[in-house]
Amino acid sequence: MKRFFIALTLAAAFLCSTAMAQQPQQRPEQKDQPKQETMDQNRHDQAFRNCPHHVPGATECKHQQDQQGQHQCGHQQGQHQCNHQGGCSHQQGQHQCSHQDGDCQHKAFRPHGQAIVTLFEHIGATNTTDGWTQNGFQMERAYLGYKYMFDPHWTATIIFDAAEAATNGIEHVFVKNAYVQYKDHGLTATAGIIPTSHAWLSEKYWGLRYVGRSMFDLYGFGQVADLGFNVKYDFCHWLSADVSMLNGEGFRSIQLDNHYLYALGFDIRPFEHFDIRVYGDILTHDTNAVTLTRLNGPDTTVNNVARKNLHVFAGYDHRYFRIGAEYNMRFAHDFVKGNNATGLSVYAVGKITPKLNLFCRYDRGVSSDNDLLATAFRYANDGQNVFAGVDFHVNKMVAVSPAIQYHITPENATSLYAYLSCKVSL
Repeated sequence: MKRFFIALTLAAAFLCSTAMAQQPQQRPEQKDQPKQETMDQNRHDQAFRNCPHHVPGATECKHQQDQQGQHQCGHQQGQHQCNHQGGCSHQQGQHQCSHQDGDCQHKAFRPHGQAIVTLFEHIGATNTTDGWTQNGFQMERAYLGYKYMFDPHWTATIIFDAAEAATNGIEHVFVKNAYVQYKDHGLTATAGIIPTSHAWLSEKYWGLRYVGRSMFDLYGFGQVADLGFNVKYDFCHWLSADVSMLNGEGFRSIQLDNHYLYALGFDIRPFEHFDIRVYGDILTHDTNAVTLTRLNGPDTTVNNVARKNLHVFAGYDHRYFRIGAEYNMRFAHDFVKGNNATGLSVYAVGKITPKLNLFCRYDRGVSSDNDLLATAFRYANDGQNVFAGVDFHVNKMVAVSPAIQYHITPENATSLYAYLSCKVSL
């Protein structure tokens, strides 16, 4: 019996050794296979969670399509859009993204340019105490120019302005803008014959330059373009500041003298859709005194003082309307102390449809009056002005506006101007 158990044990050992000898040995690299698969799975899960179109709880990543049929790629600044082929391009064509990992890759920038063509036409008639007077057609403005972008930060712009002179009615051509501009990380620097920063926000809110000029321009409180430089910096999304040093006489009078205009402005957005701008400038002079002829009495010598401007604007831009109000003050017009003026303008634009707007505006200008013949002044539009009309956009390039302008002079004389304005912008 004892021999039987010994024989059975030997036979079992022999069978086990034979089975182990026939089993293939695992290579060293196969031992780490489960670990590698786990790492790959973790990497896949992480990429899935990081996908900008991932929806929590979903089993796959789907693109969220916007109204234009384009895909958002989830850039931090939200400034990129992806096309249907899977590529993602920056608005200025500077970046390219891939849907696989959401990373952006730079590609070569292509310098490019854009022509600027804008025409303002009027046809209308004026009603005064003498009755209706047909004024006929008027080409108020023709802007022709070109803007070129050298790289993502540098641009150059030149714009010619053809306008009818007030004195002889002949069209004259001026270089309205000729400047270079640098933009990067909230900093914007502009030099040359530049658009002034006096009331840029007010003009933006009014938005109907082809119907009528903004209050500060119409009443002579400032220039729309001048020779010099401007530097603007955005401190945050609700505060920016700009400083300027300009010739002070506008783009129609570019000359060398000892006059310099120094300006400082602040743009504030205390909450969404509401904007405030505060601006001030001072224009120096090159003489200490001037002899003036009085209307009644002997000539008088007066001391010159610096001319100053103050501009305050507040506006609210709603989905269905926008409203704005600006107040202007000028001190020492023609560098003569006491020659002051104020101007108030309020306006509202109702957004009826994407193509149709209704607007109304009220202006009031008041200037001092004295007996100094050489410097006695009243701005051409002293008194009150009321604008009202319809702004209709035929397409992206053409807009028309039937409107009226009612004017009351300081002497209470009235006139009514009914006109049709047209803007063509290419």
